[in-house]
Amino acid sequence: MQYYVGIYARLSVKHRNDKDNSIENQIRISKSWLDDTKARSSDKFYLVDIYKDLGCSGTSFCRREFQRMLYDAGMGRINCILCKDTSRLGRDYLKTGEYLEKVFPTLGVRVVCVGEGYDSARDMPGSLSGNLRNLMNEWYARDISRRVRLVKEQKKMQGEYLGSAAPYGWQIYKEKGGRYLKKDSRVEKIIEQILNMREQRLSYQAIAGALDERGISTPQLYRMTGKVYQCGEEPQEQRMHWNASSVRHIILSHSRGDHYTA
Repeated sequence: MQYYVGIYARLSVKHRNDKDNSIENQIRISKSWLDDTKARSSDKFYLVDIYKDLGCSGTSFCRREFQRMLYDAGMGRINCILCKDTSRLGRDYLKTGEYLEKVFPTLGVRVVCVGEGYDSARDMPGSLSGNLRNLMNEWYARDISRRVRLVKEQKKMQGEYLGSAAPYGWQIYKEKGGRYLKKDSRVEKIIEQILNMREQRLSYQAIAGALDERGISTPQLYRMTGKVYQCGEEPQEQRMHWNASSVRHIILSHSRGDHYTA
């Protein structure tokens, strides 16, 4: 029998610092199995491609490299898939089982999960051990997601800011391992003007127009350049302009006090 092999490796964002599950280690384990099997088997094995999904959750199967591997399997380019364990293929119990028991067998593809000793050429589809393994993978993914959500909720309750960038008018500062917001003194007067105009019942769009007339940098431009005011050298049509949505977001963020954590 001739096997045209594709090695599949996946690593989620949560485990990027896990050396045991690193992409490189997964590939090394699969290649080691391939070399050992070549030495003692009468079958012929040819490594065709390596498929790597980095920063992808196992709960979704819409992964670029996973889909490319499926395409190659469907086209007959590969007929054997190697991976470290079934959790690399996916952490959804039902969907992973469907691929192992229906999709890959239909395509005539052998699947080997090295770390678990699973080999579809030997193990029966739907075996109890396989089902339990897939169920544990799904439970693990859901448990990790629940823990991350609880940690984020607790941090919010403690006043920490979880966003990647501070809203306009705020600055991020770190204290005792946490990230918090404080008012940005450089644009504090501009925030006061925006709030005052709103108190005078000006619409968000009218406030945006007034900020444009005064040459005040938009939040995006301020974040990019650190300049409070646009230089005024560009033609009017090339300048970045305020919009009602930005004004509304600023007003809402500054009406929540110093512990804004959205």
